[in-house]
Amino acid sequence: MSRKKKKSKAGKQSRKLKKKQNAPASSNNSPGMSRAVQSGLAFHRNGDLPQAEKMYRQAIDGNPGDPDAYHYLGVIANQVGKYENAVPLIEKAISLCPSLATAHFNLGVALENLGRYEQAIAHYKNTISLTPDFVSAYNNLGILLSNTGRLDEAVSSYEKALAVDPGYADCYTNLANTLVKQDRLDLAIQMYEKALSIRPGCADTLNNLGVALKDADRLDDAILNFEKAVNIHPGFAEAYNNLGNVYGKKGLSQEAIDSFKKAVDIRPGYFEAVCNLGIELKNLGQLSEAVSCFRNALSLKPDHLEAMTELAKTLTHNAYSDEIRAMEALFSRQDLPREQKMHLGFALGKVFEELKAFDKAFACIDEANRLRRSFYEYNITEDRKEMDMIKSTFTSPFFSKNKARGFSDKTPVFIVGMPRSGSSLLEQILASHSMIFGAGELKDFSSAANTIKWVESGEPNSSYVPVGGADAFKKAGMMYIDRIRCFSRDAAFITDKMPHNFLNIGLIKACLPMARIIHCQRDPMDTCFSIFKHYFSEKNSHKYAYNQVELGRYYTLYTDLMAHWKKTLPDFVLDVAYESLIADLEGQTKKILDFIDIPWEDACLSFHKTRRKVATASAVQVRQPLYRDSIHLWKQYERHLGPLQQALASEARTV
Repeated sequence: MSRKKKKSKAGKQSRKLKKKQNAPASSNNSPGMSRAVQSGLAFHRNGDLPQAEKMYRQAIDGNPGDPDAYHYLGVIANQVGKYENAVPLIEKAISLCPSLATAHFNLGVALENLGRYEQAIAHYKNTISLTPDFVSAYNNLGILLSNTGRLDEAVSSYEKALAVDPGYADCYTNLANTLVKQDRLDLAIQMYEKALSIRPGCADTLNNLGVALKDADRLDDAILNFEKAVNIHPGFAEAYNNLGNVYGKKGLSQEAIDSFKKAVDIRPGYFEAVCNLGIELKNLGQLSEAVSCFRNALSLKPDHLEAMTELAKTLTHNAYSDEIRAMEALFSRQDLPREQKMHLGFALGKVFEELKAFDKAFACIDEANRLRRSFYEYNITEDRKEMDMIKSTFTSPFFSKNKARGFSDKTPVFIVGMPRSGSSLLEQILASHSMIFGAGELKDFSSAANTIKWVESGEPNSSYVPVGGADAFKKAGMMYIDRIRCFSRDAAFITDKMPHNFLNIGLIKACLPMARIIHCQRDPMDTCFSIFKHYFSEKNSHKYAYNQVELGRYYTLYTDLMAHWKKTLPDFVLDVAYESLIADLEGQTKKILDFIDIPWEDACLSFHKTRRKVATASAVQVRQPLYRDSIHLWKQYERHLGPLQQALASEARTV
């Protein structure tokens, strides 16, 4: 898996499929096995395949209708990787003895290796119908069903195998792999742990468990399991790569870099680890070193999509290069999977914009968005309902009733607004101040807020009230402060620039009444088009972003909610316009520092020199001095953006 995923920036995971490859020595043979076949089996079990093959052929010479001889010749062909030879041999055995269950199983193995999956599935099912307790057939069937997207059927097949053999460790691992695909992470983790209770020293399973724990945001537990994996198997490059990704997610950049380098030392051609190293270096602002990594990854695998797109995002393009031609050639391929084509389209959009080929840029961006939007169902009505519920819950009477009931701590500074509205720039400026630690985009407030349970109030002025009263807000606030203090124990203030915390402003006021909230604003068309040009890696997030009409409608819902907060909490939020920040960096920064109530520091004006990790789409831009090129950039594409303009205008009249 690439660092995107999973799709966050996650690493290549090693969820190896555990299957029974062949069953040459099963007791399930045809009636009256010949002496020649018995002799061949003895050689076969001892690994002497040439002598076994000789005996099986002698059996056929003596009896051209001997199913066992054909079957085991097919098994030998499977074992040496000649699957195309195995199929007719085993099919001949089945035609002579249709009840030969192991022959159906081994034919399934051959067909699977040839990519003939539906036929393989049919023969695994035949095996099971002939021998209902054939656990390896259930397991292999589960793997194929999982790999072909039939996840519920796969889970059922694994469960049947485990009902027959509760000690089948590999089957628990395979079941867990499928549960991960279903986003059933808690149950997947339990299954990996069950497999490890049966076979504690399995480095592969420890690595897989680590990946699941990472996906569940249990980062410390993930690190523990990756470390166990590499202690058991010091040459486990994938585990070091995954360990690097978790360290990176925790903000431990040097540990991440060391882990990626270890993975590459173990396996010099490990292009994914090389690319991941480049991403970590890019996020730290070490751009030339990052470019070298991406080019190294491409030298190892010229069509490595992530290295190609990361290189495009890191470089500024001023000439039509061979690298761009290679991207275009890949983008034009008819057999390119749509997810890869999507990522490439977003990257090429950036490239052609920098070359001022705006029509060509838009064509790539538009196709990328069309592909991305095809992956999921979405109806903006659900977002409208959510924001209406927020407004009806967090009213002036609500805040009068819950005034100053949360956790009184001044540490957090929330930077909110629509994505691509200047929040990364603003955080970089603030993080250049000695009293402020920039923590980036955090999910911690939503996690803490999710501990609050709500019930319908039955009151005219409020839709919902918390179970447990105001104490629930205080506990959630304390939980959030405890989490963000892991980033810095000493900083007076810690920024959290998760843009969509604009949805949570009422909750923030209830849980952390002394927090500061800075609202980034930008020209609506610039904001929306910048969103439209961008791929959001967070799974199932920003579903409104990939269609011009839906994007325009969502933007107006956001502005309506922000108007509600300004009316309901008039002194709690500071608005900062991106254009004003660009025009008057010093004046606007002083206004922000006054709002936070800290003294001026000149370092804020040299924000682009500040050494810190920035793991957002603006990682490259915040390393540069202020530039004005992005203001009203949308006008270069105006002829293509009619649906967005109309949606912004029409929706604004109806909100």
